[in-house]
Amino acid sequence: MLKNPRISPRRLLTGGAVAAVLGAVALTPSAGQAAAKTQTLRFFSQQVSFTYTAADGTVTPGPPAGDPKPGDVFEIDSRDFRGDHRRHAKRATASDYLRCTFQAGGEPDCFSYAAIGGSLLRFHGDKVIGGTGRFRGATGTAANTEVEGGLDSVVRLRLP
Repeated sequence: MLKNPRISPRRLLTGGAVAAVLGAVALTPSAGQAAAKTQTLRFFSQQVSFTYTAADGTVTPGPPAGDPKPGDVFEIDSRDFRGDHRRHAKRATASDYLRCTFQAGGEPDCFSYAAIGGSLLRFHGDKVIGGTGRFRGATGTAANTEVEGGLDSVVRLRLP
């Protein structure tokens, strides 16, 4: 999560640790359980919009000049491309939404949602907490790496 409350929108993306979730899909059987399946999603996420709402209701298109206050919120919309920043699809195949609320300790509490085809994945921090369609009942984790122009993300899912 975020350690430095004075950060650029790009650093806020990394702090959200979830942002988006889609991309090239690889299905492999889980070694631990025959009934469960694992799926790895890899994608390059490009930010489309950033909105910062202060606890007093003031809305700006960028982070605050000073330290974030408890109750401040940032929201990010992104387009997602199969692959990574070096090699990815020319067209976006999914999109995601991230919303983080700053807490008293300075760390934001983040929820995000990724729409992939007719399905949806839900995240709290870097944990997959559910979904719809082909992701119904999914659990797992996401790892994001800040790169030039966006984020490279890898999501490891466990499907029932």
